[in-house]
Amino acid sequence: MFDRLDDILIHYEELMQELNNPSVAEDQNRFRKLMKEQADLADLVEAYTQYKKAKQTVEESVALLEEESDEEMRDMAKEELSDAKKRIEQLEQELKILLLPKDPNDDKNIMLEIRAGAGGDEAALFCF
Repeated sequence: MFDRLDDILIHYEELMQELNNPSVAEDQNRFRKLMKEQADLADLVEAYTQYKKAKQTVEESVALLEEESDEEMRDMAKEELSDAKKRIEQLEQELKILLLPKDPNDDKNIMLEIRAGAGGDEAALFCF
């Protein structure tokens, strides 16, 4: 899972560099396609970046616990460690959901017509 996320992160950075190129704005279809792809990946990249920061916080807290002798600092590091571990669990669940393939029909519009059924005016009350 994390290898795939690293690849997505690299692709997102390449995509952002390409969008910064002024020649891309001249071709509106290509620009629109790249912006849509960037928007689709933005939430995933943000969650993965937060995940990496939380992992780094865990590593720093563990290192601080090993070398620190002051009790106040140790308590603060323990609290920071537990908060980071909870955040990592939340982000892992969020990343699993974000990695699920999207339905191609999600972006399409629909028109839904609701009509009153049998029963006269009373049935029509619930169709609004």
